[in-house]
Amino acid sequence: MTLGETSLAELRQEIDAIDDSLHDLLMRRGDVQAHVGRAKSGDGVYIRPGREALVLRRLMARHQGSFPKPALVRIWREIFAAGLSLQGDFSVAVPTAGNGAMKTLAVDHFGALTPTLELADAGEVLAAVRRGDAAVGVLPMPQPGEAEPWWRRLARDPGAPPIIARLPFAAPASRAGDAEALAVGAAPAEDTGNDRSFLALEATGEATDADVSTAVTDAGFEPVAWQTAPADNGGGRLHLLETPGVVVPGDNRLETLAGTPAVADARALGSYAVPLTAAELA
Repeated sequence: MTLGETSLAELRQEIDAIDDSLHDLLMRRGDVQAHVGRAKSGDGVYIRPGREALVLRRLMARHQGSFPKPALVRIWREIFAAGLSLQGDFSVAVPTAGNGAMKTLAVDHFGALTPTLELADAGEVLAAVRRGDAAVGVLPMPQPGEAEPWWRRLARDPGAPPIIARLPFAAPASRAGDAEALAVGAAPAEDTGNDRSFLALEATGEATDADVSTAVTDAGFEPVAWQTAPADNGGGRLHLLETPGVVVPGDNRLETLAGTPAVADARALGSYAVPLTAAELA
């Protein structure tokens, strides 16, 4: 054998040894996650999007070498999904309306082997998650001018599942192109240090959009995105506000806002950890 052939053989042996080490660590991780599942028996809440975001951000920050960061994210998303499957039944509901982007986003984020329940529309997805037929629902990112925005159901139903994540978490590497989604489900709201929340505001009958905007800023919220839809109770307007930070039910600012002449009701609809940027994936 030539020197080059010998070196190539040695490199392949090193790769095999690395693969064995990776496999050993994955088996060890699986055992630990199975213990976590047993420790949480009866809890019912085991998905933690905030913690997943913190793990991925930490890995991106410490990453070195030529291995592509987007591939690393894909690997860890499958590791997260495998861990969830070890802790209990886990499935995702998606609406079939559209071009299939919601299913692609769901598979990329929650794992290729995670059972996916395909339903007719957003209303069925929300109902399935509320009943427990699916742990998580994936719904299209709200768009201005929608005739029947699904987020209006969250505003009207205190028992509706909250928003817990924004998909994709690594947008520049997404197979769904420019499509984005929000995930809803039963998960704890966690402050990751870079988060956004959604609020639903019901304007009073005489309030203008400017009145609502003033009330929002006076209450201490900073709008970064804003949409308006007709209320489904026969009159008035509902506003969907996106704001930095984690806002949960019971936040004093919500009570302050709902007590103003411009806003009849203010509710927190959930929050998400801000996804990775192109610069963080470079």
